[in-house]
Amino acid sequence: MNSFRLRWNALIQRVRFHVLVLSEENLKSLLTMRDVIAAVERGFAALAGGDALVPERLGLSLPDGRATVLLMPAYSEGLSTEGGDGLGAKIVSVVPANTSRRLDVVQAIYLLLDTTTGAPLALMDGRFITAIRTAATSALATKFMSNPGPKKLAVFGAGVQAEFHVEAMAAVAEIERVMIASRGAARAGYLTSLVRARYGLACEAVSHDAAASSADLICTCTTASEPLFDGGLLRPGTHLNAVGAFTPLTREVDTTAMIRSRVIIDAESAAGREAGEILIPLAEGRAGLVKGVLADVVTSVIPGRISASEITVFKSCGLAIEDLVTAQLAYDLARLHGIGVEVRL
Repeated sequence: MNSFRLRWNALIQRVRFHVLVLSEENLKSLLTMRDVIAAVERGFAALAGGDALVPERLGLSLPDGRATVLLMPAYSEGLSTEGGDGLGAKIVSVVPANTSRRLDVVQAIYLLLDTTTGAPLALMDGRFITAIRTAATSALATKFMSNPGPKKLAVFGAGVQAEFHVEAMAAVAEIERVMIASRGAARAGYLTSLVRARYGLACEAVSHDAAASSADLICTCTTASEPLFDGGLLRPGTHLNAVGAFTPLTREVDTTAMIRSRVIIDAESAAGREAGEILIPLAEGRAGLVKGVLADVVTSVIPGRISASEITVFKSCGLAIEDLVTAQLAYDLARLHGIGVEVRL
């Protein structure tokens, strides 16, 4: 019996491995918005070149709409700084009632895996990964789809995504004024003060209609299930990033706005099959709204914009390649700088 235990203990010792744990604070110290935008661009280029595998995410909806849970795996070749491949998965939950609990609506964790052995390499906070990669993807779309020159930015919502989107837009566009349109007055007041202090930009809270009619760069970052404004208010030349709604029956942007616009989506497997902004007009007989996917815009297969007067919309539901490239970047930087805590499993 003792010899069996010794052999079993020896086997356990051989198969144990170390996992690097990265907290939200660790990730904040490692990742900059500009670096994540660049990483996301590489990810979409890999997707366009057939070097990445991103299956449809698996979704689970709890009864009474209490929460949605998503599993989002991805693989990409040549992703790490050492030229290795990247493999990982995110588990994310979206719980609308968390606002009343003073918790983030989005809760998530990311697991990065060794592509040779399948063993876990790192476990990291997925909320920060989700927030920064979503805004970085909107910034990437803005880079390729918006008009050049100074911009009036309108952000709908005043939560985590709204805050990250202000930072992301400032990284790729010449922002001269920011407008915050939110039903939460206290949160809107906080965000306007933060924008003024952090970026030195003129910023004010405005009504939804005022934001839609006066901005030429718009980001919708809310939990709304119905359109936020009349699409007829949009000015010619406006670019809009729609990121808040992600189910077939919810949308932030109405049919009028969509049929007036050149629409690009993140992927057919994401916004193309899940977004109410696409599916509701389709059910109304408005086919052919989508002109292509972001990967083809990034690699110049199709243009992001045809003319200066054209309204453009990027509809995002979130794609696992965005999480993978961000997590891989964080892991590489953490190893380089000795950040994080190793846990033996």
